[in-house]
Amino acid sequence: MATANKIVLNEGVNIGQNGAEYDDHYLFKCFFDHPSYTELTNVDSPSTFVLGSTGAGKTAIIRMVNKQEACSAELEIHNLAMNHIANSDTIGFLTGLEVDLALFFQALWRHVLCIEYIKLAVSAPNADQFRFKVARLFEAASRQRQREKLEKFVEQHEHQFWNTIDENVIELTDSLERDFNAEFGGELKKFVAKAGYLHNLGSQQKIQLQQRAKKFLNQATLSELPSVISALSDYTRGRNDRYFITIDGLDENWVDEDIKFLLLQSLFETAKGLKKLRNFQVIVALRNDLYVRMVRETPSSQRQIEKYDDLIVRLKWSKSQLRSLADKRIKELFRWQYSSDNVSFDDIFKQRPDTRTPPWDYIVTRTLHRPRDVINFINLALQAAEGKSAVSKNAFLKGEANYSNLRHETLIHEWSGTFPAIAELLELLRDRPVHRLASELSHSRLVENLFDELGRNSSCHDDEIWKRISDYVDGRIQLEPIDLVQQILYRLHLIGAIGLKLREDRPWDWIYETNRPVAEQQIDVTTKFKVHAMLFASLGIRK
Repeated sequence: MATANKIVLNEGVNIGQNGAEYDDHYLFKCFFDHPSYTELTNVDSPSTFVLGSTGAGKTAIIRMVNKQEACSAELEIHNLAMNHIANSDTIGFLTGLEVDLALFFQALWRHVLCIEYIKLAVSAPNADQFRFKVARLFEAASRQRQREKLEKFVEQHEHQFWNTIDENVIELTDSLERDFNAEFGGELKKFVAKAGYLHNLGSQQKIQLQQRAKKFLNQATLSELPSVISALSDYTRGRNDRYFITIDGLDENWVDEDIKFLLLQSLFETAKGLKKLRNFQVIVALRNDLYVRMVRETPSSQRQIEKYDDLIVRLKWSKSQLRSLADKRIKELFRWQYSSDNVSFDDIFKQRPDTRTPPWDYIVTRTLHRPRDVINFINLALQAAEGKSAVSKNAFLKGEANYSNLRHETLIHEWSGTFPAIAELLELLRDRPVHRLASELSHSRLVENLFDELGRNSSCHDDEIWKRISDYVDGRIQLEPIDLVQQILYRLHLIGAIGLKLREDRPWDWIYETNRPVAEQQIDVTTKFKVHAMLFASLGIRK
């Protein structure tokens, strides 16, 4: 190791921040060229959604696309004004009628993304130049009818090319409301004025209203957009320029939960249709738990999940890729602070935390093979070694304890929206051996114990497990302990807390390796499960 100055690990030393949005220095200086980046930026690839858990590197890829690609735009999800839709009386009326809003939401996404694509392709600083440049798009259309549709679309919506996205969403929603009010004004007024109006309708009246509303929506959403996209696809044929729109932040509170997952499913459907534009790529970062929740919330009659697989890149990291990322960041830290060019992981982590395991192997086995896990563990170990020139065994183990507590808290935060009782389910692992059989959970007191534990916390009462237990206690359903064990182990496996051995002749199944959940029905009393090493310290797991 060549050093210009003696290394001392100062207070607060780190190799990067938790979130890529706050990590400009290390993100751009030490970006690891992951194969997912190449696939997502290949405009010939069907891949649109980069799927991964918190800390897998989705935002890093999105930010790098926006930095590297000359013609890219970030669609700020908070600027979409989607809650204007959620609060609309018309949407409330249609939801109350149980009318499928998927077509409307698909039309909304298509409209917004077509406007953004044309803005990127034309790239005009003012209205006069816009009219001049947009003529190239018209001229490329091979069919007269489609060309006329595109010209009409641009003419009708020309002011929207200078609007913010939220203004366009509000305008489109208000337009729907005006048209809907013209046809259903009387019923809408009664719905707004009288709580329970739709509930009190006779079954025949309700069916007639549903049919009228569906017909209205079909007419409203079967607009000029398919022809517009076809005309634009003619323009994209044979061109070398590339245009990107990125979408991140879908895991944040950008819209009411009542319509969030329908909007996400509609975005998947929209993305399939936009593949006709050969030099255009929409790249969407989506967290695993949101995708799982979207699938669960979508009625089974509308699910086309296998068709979505072609649109998805599941972000996975190998041990060697993570090591390369860690070494890049450690080298940058000491080059930046100490003018030391050749400092690597092995120069700082010299002592083994136990008698057998090299430091790097020890760290990786305590991660879900994600960059943020590695960065967090190394940061906490470096900070525990403050004032030293390397990380001692004691500092390493202190860093591990802090890291394990952080991972435990993060799992609860990340998944409690999908599974409100996840914190209580993780407690089933506390102070127990690392390896266990499903049969050890499937005992006669399981239902009673869960009834007590979940009953104490009102936030658990929205959980499906609590509802099943309550129905059993009230005598409405039959429930065996193994039924609950299947749900519990399915969830703990899905969040990465445990691995499963479903059969003796099969390897251990870890979600971070397969990126696919197991089916609950695959779990029985002979199933083995193993607690992930990241939780050993926080849950007092007996090794």
